[in-house]
Amino acid sequence: MAILLADSNALRSPNLVGYLSSSPENLIALSDLTLTEMLKKNALATARGSLRIVSLFPAQTLVLRPTHEILEERITRVADVPRLVDIPITDQVRALSQDIQSQPTGLGLTLRMAAMEQDHARRHALLTAEVEHMIAGLVDAAKDFRADEIVQLRTGRDVTDTTRGKLLELLKETVREFIVTNQQPDRRSPMTFGEAAKMFAFRYSLCVTIYYVIWVQSGRQTAQSLERRVNDVVDLQVAAMGTFFSGVVSDDQRLQRVSISARQVLRNWGAYVGSELRHAFPGTPEIQR
Repeated sequence: MAILLADSNALRSPNLVGYLSSSPENLIALSDLTLTEMLKKNALATARGSLRIVSLFPAQTLVLRPTHEILEERITRVADVPRLVDIPITDQVRALSQDIQSQPTGLGLTLRMAAMEQDHARRHALLTAEVEHMIAGLVDAAKDFRADEIVQLRTGRDVTDTTRGKLLELLKETVREFIVTNQQPDRRSPMTFGEAAKMFAFRYSLCVTIYYVIWVQSGRQTAQSLERRVNDVVDLQVAAMGTFFSGVVSDDQRLQRVSISARQVLRNWGAYVGSELRHAFPGTPEIQR
């Protein structure tokens, strides 16, 4: 069975029809933030377009539990993965995908979509507030690297053990900050690598570290709009969640680079990663790492 995390653009891809129609064992999963991106504005029209293909294959769509609900989950094997799925919301989205295709839209559904839009607009506003200082954090992290080490990260050539060590320390610090801020505020004892790698916090932090390297390689741009930064955080969540599944499908090359790199690093470190089945999605391009 293949379960691929689909971002918002993949939901509208003609290749999604080929993937879902080729086998009932081919599934897609949607993160809670992907739903928020879909429903935060013009929810009725956006969801109708985004869920049109889903409405043809509703039984092959899953929705994942919100991130804050899965932080303490330890995923070590394929049998653990169903714990990440939100069954009630999956049922709701499957039904919604079909209900919303009918036109004209009834009053009840119109009011329901308006309420969902209000809720997800609030969630998006909270997320925006959280990531407002993201670029400043990247700039601060860059100060720990000498000029020659930045060149190593940018080119990927002749990377020294010292530079690799600094990246590992950046990863450890990111994990510590995430866990204390979002998960276990009173934690004082260290967590072993083996324990941390089972959890979302570690995988998200790994994706952030990889994103940092890509940011350096792309010229350390600091003029990104706030909306672009929010989109990047959504992508990082999708990439991190995707490590538990068969991969990520998206037209976004940066998201794919983060996803593929994170999966490879975790696999090299002996952590559980879902079977590599991204190739099951028709038209999947090779990604330049």
